[in-house]
Amino acid sequence: MIPKVEVLKAIELGARVAEDEIESLEKYFVETDQWRQIRSGRVDVVYGPKGSGKSALYTLMNRREGDFFDEGILLASGENVRGATVFSHVISEPPPSEAAFIYLWKLYCLTLIARTLREYEIKNEAASSLVAALEEAKLLPESGALSVIFRSVSGYLKRWFNRDAKAVEHALTIDPSSGAPTVSRKTEFQEQSDEKNLAEIPADDLLHFANVALEQEGLKMWLLYDRLDVAFADSPDMERNALRALFRAYNDMKGLSSVALKIFVRDDIWKRITEGGFTEASHITKTINITWSESSLTNLVVARLISNPKFVDYLDIDPNAIRQDYSEQRKVFYRIAPEKVDTGRNPLTFGWILSRTVDASGNPVPREVIHLLDTAKSIQIQKLERGEADPEGDVLLDRASFKESLPQVSKTRFEQTLLAEYADAGKCVRKLEGERSEQTTKSLSNIWDITEEQAGDMARRLAEIGFFEVRGDKESPSFWVPFIYRPALGLVQGKAV
Repeated sequence: MIPKVEVLKAIELGARVAEDEIESLEKYFVETDQWRQIRSGRVDVVYGPKGSGKSALYTLMNRREGDFFDEGILLASGENVRGATVFSHVISEPPPSEAAFIYLWKLYCLTLIARTLREYEIKNEAASSLVAALEEAKLLPESGALSVIFRSVSGYLKRWFNRDAKAVEHALTIDPSSGAPTVSRKTEFQEQSDEKNLAEIPADDLLHFANVALEQEGLKMWLLYDRLDVAFADSPDMERNALRALFRAYNDMKGLSSVALKIFVRDDIWKRITEGGFTEASHITKTINITWSESSLTNLVVARLISNPKFVDYLDIDPNAIRQDYSEQRKVFYRIAPEKVDTGRNPLTFGWILSRTVDASGNPVPREVIHLLDTAKSIQIQKLERGEADPEGDVLLDRASFKESLPQVSKTRFEQTLLAEYADAGKCVRKLEGERSEQTTKSLSNIWDITEEQAGDMARRLAEIGFFEVRGDKESPSFWVPFIYRPALGLVQGKAV
């Protein structure tokens, strides 16, 4: 029998963040129906809460670029899979209007297409003339790095709106006789409206020309956008303007037969940018929401467990047989975990994990589940290394290790998600430290030293971001804090009076 501590040390459950597990993601990625719909091209926009796996899908698509190419699909990512965001340059100097932002996205898409045509050495007449024109206009730098390309595009657009400049070098136009892109050395500017300036940038015509270049080769191109929450995190107004413009550009480009945008966006961000009305939203139909159930998350966890050879040897199981039978997957999990963490009428262990890792939305996500299991594993290893007794039978993680993992998971979620992303709510949330886990507008008004009406408004704001679950009726609601946030704030079970 392999020592349990050695089995635990050999288990890799993956990182909380997809960007940190690029090399190993394919090893235990679970191909869900959602993935198959995206993979087939039936979906353009992927919504999901933070930690639901959007970036894992984005990362995997990039990793399988060769498979897509074999099917005649070229992929071009508009954002780095990890590291600094490409869009940092535009945050300090944003376009002067939403129309300008739309043109910025279209020109960036155009340069991504041209860069990919150049990389794959596609040299039909349309492709060659497009690449040459963009290179001459200084829109397609030789290095091809995304940050350099985006800086060139935003700089080009900025010069069109620079009233102090007497001229713009390398103006990109369309030849009226051939319909091909051409470059003039100088375009003198007179005082004119922003709309007039934009009318002289033939982004739509150029995109149609790029579409022809792909059609002639029988190819399609998918332009991938992810990490949009990171790109504009420090500026809510910029985020709203930039993403509304991106979706308007998406709608404008839907008529291109060989070009498609694939956008991965958090559902709370989508809600923010559509508040107050967004007509284009009704035209965005090729969408999917990433959702997880107990069975799908069990499948994900067990798939990751059985990707570890030492774990497979320890249980003496056939990984292929396990992958094909959900009932066997549940058996595997409950061989290495206790049936229950809390005894009595409480849920079984996996249900307990979900109840402790969801926010007030009630939507479980892989990130927190993986974090809790990985933390429990580390705690169990520490126990065994200092000489504590092995759990009974095949069990690798005892009840205490699950319970002891909660404070760390709670602290990380509270600090790195809630406070990091909703700084405006941080002051009020911190004042709840040590209080009851269920509050009323009256108790909150006392804690926050504001009127009950103001307390109700803030409580509903906290409900929107998943910190409070609203209970009771409209006349006398109460606000319940989910388990995921309780340890971080030292909340006490029960309702405030």
